[in-house]
Amino acid sequence: MDPILLGVADTIESEFDSEVYKNFSPLEKYHSLLFRSVDKLFGFLGTDRSKIAPYLTDFVSIEAQSLGREGYGFTVKDANDMGFGGLACHTVDLGGASVGGAIGQAHTIVKANPYAVVLVAAADIPKSVFKQVSDLKRLTATVCHKDWEMPYGATLIGLYSLLCERMMFDTGVTSEDLEEITKHFRSLAESNPRAFQFQKPLTEKQLKKPLSGVYSTPMIAIVTDHGFATLITSEIMKQKLIENNIIKKDSEHIYLAGSGHSAHAEYFIQKKDLKSPAALACERAVASSGFSRSEIDYAWIYDCFTGMIIHEASLYFGVSPKETATALRRGKISNGTREIPINLGGGILNYQAAMALSGATGLIDIASQYGLAVDPIPEKLEIPPNVSLLGGNGGIDSINSVVLFSKEKPKPSREPLALKPLDVNVPSPKTGEKATILTVSTIYFNPGGEKKPPYLIVCSTKDNGEMVLTNLYGKDGVEILSKEGLELGKSKVEFQEIEGKIQAVLLS
Repeated sequence: MDPILLGVADTIESEFDSEVYKNFSPLEKYHSLLFRSVDKLFGFLGTDRSKIAPYLTDFVSIEAQSLGREGYGFTVKDANDMGFGGLACHTVDLGGASVGGAIGQAHTIVKANPYAVVLVAAADIPKSVFKQVSDLKRLTATVCHKDWEMPYGATLIGLYSLLCERMMFDTGVTSEDLEEITKHFRSLAESNPRAFQFQKPLTEKQLKKPLSGVYSTPMIAIVTDHGFATLITSEIMKQKLIENNIIKKDSEHIYLAGSGHSAHAEYFIQKKDLKSPAALACERAVASSGFSRSEIDYAWIYDCFTGMIIHEASLYFGVSPKETATALRRGKISNGTREIPINLGGGILNYQAAMALSGATGLIDIASQYGLAVDPIPEKLEIPPNVSLLGGNGGIDSINSVVLFSKEKPKPSREPLALKPLDVNVPSPKTGEKATILTVSTIYFNPGGEKKPPYLIVCSTKDNGEMVLTNLYGKDGVEILSKEGLELGKSKVEFQEIEGKIQAVLLS
């Protein structure tokens, strides 16, 4: 049985009266975003909560991390609060890959039970929490390894910039590529009334002020209050809902053709060779759909940082990062055969995105191409894509989820290609051991952190392939604050204990 998607709704803060909304408690904001999204979706389908409640079988939701609403019990409570008692409830927590993971969960449910009617809905209000220094410190504590990253001043942005610096070194992607790609997608958002960057032109000054490594503010996603809802079922149940006058007779749908996700190590320092789960997640999704990569003619790819959209698109389609970056300057990527458009809503860099729900931005983008979004983005293709891809990334490139949608019925699935497993790095440096600098980045922004910027974070590789994250010192014991003169893959360091921590001392 082929799962289908019937529509997508999302809710942003500006839909509420500003005076009323700002006086809501965090939980009231959360419920407003969640309930409004669900009601907008059902209104779009010509129904309401009470009419469709007897037919719903499952509720899939995502943990609202900023509210500390963790675990299965909160999903059950949300279902009950919306008037949906007795559902099978499912909770997803894949970081930024959660929306793709939730859709994947619904895909699995309907594949197993053609009579399932699955509501996927969630909300979060991250900017209401992550605005104080204490909360930024809590974010760092969540995403950084307490022994091998935090003591060296690692930050979410800093670790992503380490990944980007090495990609640029290995592939020839330039800072100019990053700037031009950022400009292109910002221009799409400027004409989108629902975008966070609506009517906010990008300035050269913003692009030239770095926060970490190559990344400036416009290259980093902004978190906002956001909620979304979608309904996934089978053609059998869609027809039953129509016959029983539960949804409107002219309801359209697209096929949920395939899904896949892959998880790597939780922390940056545990990723052997800085490998990514993206290629494996995409291969599983493509295999389960029966389509080939070359048949995909539209994509939305996660862009929490500008470098990640290059990185992921390259791995999804097996095209070099430099070739991918060149196409992205024009808003396109290669699917391995031809260039296709991507992220017509501007991506999460520019739209609306709560951290764990950021993939909902892509779901709205893709649903807009098929006329299934309640509040569509203004930029749409002349002809709806036959096959489209939604890709999402979580953690420091720790988890990846991919979903394929299609106008036509999916093809018979095939066995995924054999891809190399992802190895885990276990740092164990000893005083006197030597290593080579793999990647290095300058941190200019660490609010609330104990280590005051600017400073370097350096990832070095021992002869056995083990990676170690440290700061960098000269032989005179003075910390080095500039990466000038350092050569990735060539500059040598020796590990020494300095002020109770293992640190890298530059040898050449």
